[in-house]
Amino acid sequence: MTGTATTKMARLGMHLLTHPQYLRRYMQESLLTHKTPLDLELPWFSFEAIEFLDQFVKPHMIVAEFGSGGSTIFFARRAAFVYAIEDNREWYDRVCRRLNEKWIANVKVTLCPFDFKDPVGFEKSDYLHALPDAPLDVIVIDGTEEWTQVRPICFRHAEKAIKPGGIIVVDDSWRYPELHRKNRAKRFQSFQSVGPCRPGVTSTDVFFY
Repeated sequence: MTGTATTKMARLGMHLLTHPQYLRRYMQESLLTHKTPLDLELPWFSFEAIEFLDQFVKPHMIVAEFGSGGSTIFFARRAAFVYAIEDNREWYDRVCRRLNEKWIANVKVTLCPFDFKDPVGFEKSDYLHALPDAPLDVIVIDGTEEWTQVRPICFRHAEKAIKPGGIIVVDDSWRYPELHRKNRAKRFQSFQSVGPCRPGVTSTDVFFY
């Protein structure tokens, strides 16, 4: 999150003092591990958001993600089906290989390369329009941040696809305060805490429709 190194350290210390239940997990899954969220089979979200999603996602639900990784396996183990959209070929191959190793079959990862350093035409891109024509219970806005408008544009597109009663999850939401001011959700909730494979505090927002 924003601030100087001193501010970030102070925020982390205060958070762990007021949320001691995360201290051991933070040590094991952030400070003392060389694993990635894909290895841990966890979303790269705040722990508070992961705990919420663990309770929210049900076996009948359909999930779609802009971005793929540990979250893909996390949702696959809890939902009926997961559609993941990935722009990076190397990461796509790595995620697909891990899914095959784990014998996870209820996932479709779609590779949609796009040059986010030259984002002209993104609103007509295969990446943005790769969401399935299906009733979606959960849509995750994650993935690349090479261009600052990727996630806000994906969010606006996702709002057209989410079903009533569904949720949209926006990771690193502290970077996108404009989404709090302009959305179609009935309400939203910010989950701010430490998380896996992160040095400090982050926030993940959930928008309820």
